[in-house]
Amino acid sequence: MSTLAALNIFSRLKRGPSLTVTLLLTMLALVVLTIGGMFFFSNLAVKRQIARLPPEVQAYLRAGQAAERLGQQLAPNPPTPEIRFGNDPDAYLLPPGDSSPGVYGTVSNPNGLTVTIENGRRPQPPGESGSGERRGRTSFSGLLPAALNPRTQDFVRDVQTSLIQAGLVAASAALVLALLLARRVVRPIGAVSRAAAQLAAGNLAVRAPTLGAEREVAELARTFNEMAESLQALERERQHAVADIAHELRTPIAIMQARLDALEDGVYPLTPEQVTLLSGQTQLLTRLVGDLRTLTLADAGRLGLNPQGINLSDLASQVVRDQQDRAAARSLSLTFRAAPPTLPSTLTADPDRVRQVTSNLIENALRYASSRVEVQVESTQAAVQLHVDDDGPGIPAAQRDAVFTRFTRLDESRARDTGGSGLGLSIVRALAAAHGGRASVDRSVLGGARFTVTLPLQPAGRESAGLGLSGLTMDTPLG
Repeated sequence: MSTLAALNIFSRLKRGPSLTVTLLLTMLALVVLTIGGMFFFSNLAVKRQIARLPPEVQAYLRAGQAAERLGQQLAPNPPTPEIRFGNDPDAYLLPPGDSSPGVYGTVSNPNGLTVTIENGRRPQPPGESGSGERRGRTSFSGLLPAALNPRTQDFVRDVQTSLIQAGLVAASAALVLALLLARRVVRPIGAVSRAAAQLAAGNLAVRAPTLGAEREVAELARTFNEMAESLQALERERQHAVADIAHELRTPIAIMQARLDALEDGVYPLTPEQVTLLSGQTQLLTRLVGDLRTLTLADAGRLGLNPQGINLSDLASQVVRDQQDRAAARSLSLTFRAAPPTLPSTLTADPDRVRQVTSNLIENALRYASSRVEVQVESTQAAVQLHVDDDGPGIPAAQRDAVFTRFTRLDESRARDTGGSGLGLSIVRALAAAHGGRASVDRSVLGGARFTVTLPLQPAGRESAGLGLSGLTMDTPLG
């Protein structure tokens, strides 16, 4: 158990201290530095004040020193030892028998004999016995710090005591404030951390509170909430996509199953017409599965491209010729207008994918056109545009952003009757993005819809089309 506890403590130390501990240690360090600075500068100020004695006091001390020296020279038996205190030229004499508490130091005589002053008390002169018998005289001298008088000492002591008390109060207040600040900062961060843990556990509806926090922490919570909303939207779209795929697969499978059951029971005879019907449903399933695979590869960023130099006008013209039979079957006019030869229409792209884009746009227009569909290629110095116009009902402006969403149909019944899989326009935008281009829809001059795909002549780099579900736009069989 002790080993596990030690490992736990080591792992926590390796991760670093908590924000609360960091703030408390920071505030404590600031308090210590503040108190140390106060002591240093207060002692410095006291020393400077003591050094700034009035001139008359300094003159008085000098006069006392001169008189003491003169008396020692005239006296037959000068007092011993002579001890000078202070720093030249403001040193003063300590008369024999006097003492100055608080003064410590060592003095010496010319013969090299030294004595020590302890707490301002004079040493017993050499040559003088304990009974007072004088055996010799000598003069000791040495510079010692000037002693502070009792009032000054009391003042300094009071100042130091006040500083200590103020430091303790300041330290206590700083720690309390640091604790309150740390709790205020850590609480919303902890809420975001708990919300992130719930999000990781699969609760996509969790949100972090944004009220009552500092600006930076509130911004962190808002960013987290935006991420959670995006993930929740992606999950909803994924669920809808799965449901739509199941629905799209169920319809042709149900038709095929019912027809096969009828053939097996002898309700319908096995005729070429029945085989054609079953073949058509099989082709629909095959195309749906292929479209789903294309979108899945684009969604995963693994859509393979084989870029080559292609002429978009020539490619679009070929696709228009291939679609003429389908247009004639619907009694529609399908025309093509190439870009002026003076402008470049050759670009670097995957010809098969660009052909798929063109076919999907033309097929979508043929489903909903009333009488005509026009295909046009325009060129600029940096890009080539493919336009597909129809004279169908058009797309309301409020719904144009949704037409590239997977399995979105503005007219559900018409889309199913015309054989749309609901993925064609979604593939158009995914493939355009894979080439570094874009797909859009607007109102056509013919009265219906105009779908435009813009492709760069020389893409800066291959785009992998690794877009999210919300970025890969989905098909809507519209006009």
